[in-house]
Amino acid sequence: MYHKHLLSGLLLALVFSGCVSQKSANLNYEKAIEIGVCDQNIINEKKALVEKKDDVIYTGLNAGLMTRNCGDYNASNYFFDAAEESYKVDVDLEDTGSKVGKTVVGTVLSDTLFDYDGSLYERIMVNVYKGLNFMSLNDFENARVEFNRALLRQDKAKDYFAAQIEKSRDEIEKAKKDPNYQQNMKNAEQANAYYDTLFKEFSASEVFTNPYATYLASVFFFMDKDYVNAADKFREIVITHPDDKNFEAIDKIFKSRANSVKNNDENYIFLIYEDGMGVEKDSFNLTIPFLIDFQRNQFASTSISFPTLKKRLPSYGMLNVNGVQTYEIANFDNIIATEFKTELPGIIAQTIAQGIVKTVINAAVAKNDPTGGFLSIGVSLVTAYVTKSDIRSWTGLPKTAQVAVLKNDGKFELRTPDNAILKSGEIDKNRDAIVFVRSFNAQSAPQIKIIQR
Repeated sequence: MYHKHLLSGLLLALVFSGCVSQKSANLNYEKAIEIGVCDQNIINEKKALVEKKDDVIYTGLNAGLMTRNCGDYNASNYFFDAAEESYKVDVDLEDTGSKVGKTVVGTVLSDTLFDYDGSLYERIMVNVYKGLNFMSLNDFENARVEFNRALLRQDKAKDYFAAQIEKSRDEIEKAKKDPNYQQNMKNAEQANAYYDTLFKEFSASEVFTNPYATYLASVFFFMDKDYVNAADKFREIVITHPDDKNFEAIDKIFKSRANSVKNNDENYIFLIYEDGMGVEKDSFNLTIPFLIDFQRNQFASTSISFPTLKKRLPSYGMLNVNGVQTYEIANFDNIIATEFKTELPGIIAQTIAQGIVKTVINAAVAKNDPTGGFLSIGVSLVTAYVTKSDIRSWTGLPKTAQVAVLKNDGKFELRTPDNAILKSGEIDKNRDAIVFVRSFNAQSAPQIKIIQR
């Protein structure tokens, strides 16, 4: 009976460890965003989590996008503000002692026990969406602040990735000091083989860039009549796409406004289309042998969890507005894969380290178990539960971002690739306009927002 109570206690420890089903949490947010859940009770529940400092970044990002899609821009900015503030306080300014402690606990147990830290591409998109929210609220002054912040984060991305690469090298060098390193790190070969296959599905760059953020900032400056700044920022996109005729055509429009007095007969529609659902984080398990006793050459096999990326389907793939077809300006799958690949050496090293600790603990308990096996079973369950990959993410980001620019003649008609009309209507032809379209899948009605200035 004592053994049963002991095992029950260990299982209860799992419940109160703070670990919840991350996949279910991601799916719940995804569905809420996809079908447009705008229930005030749910929004209040998410605000309560933020106020309790309960995984603020994860909650803020996903609830911020959920309320943005509902058209509640003030609530959306509340959540995005909370996430951004948490980036500053809990991530960027975290003291060295806390970081060391988290690293130790993360190695022994799992990063899933801590609040979500987020990714660089997410931080940039927080400011982008806040900027778009302020534009929808006709608050162009605050929108400018957010787009400038997004551009600043873009500029710092190169330094971040250079530091991350150096950090990964340092972690590997530290791991080499372990006497069992050569044998145990052979286990990384299996993981590396998997990731080599994974990255064949993506076009991961060696340099981080998100041209979508740069483009939206350029369009904002254009709409705010800051034509010189708009042309200057858009030029960065042209330089990285030197042979793209579509971008050359937009470049001419931006330059024309920058170099001459605006012709009131030439106003433009900037169609911005976010298509489908971007990659989601997932995990896979590998059962690999670890050397637990160097002198006796003794091994034990353990199943450990590695994070991975899983592609999802596009929606319409492209749209047509007044006979002009959209074209891709950013592939979020590749943007996310680029950051993931940069951090991968450190991820593999820590996951292998977790596997070693887990194997040694289980082997030691099994060898000295006074309960006839109950304690060993319980400890195995605990270590298996907590050594899981962190698959939390900002669900709901698009698979691709596409654009089209055309003269504003007072009307617009959106069509799908099979020529079905999504929406048509009139628009003030005396002003420039953004027509923002978000489609998660072809089965759900797209969200269409119009901003004019």
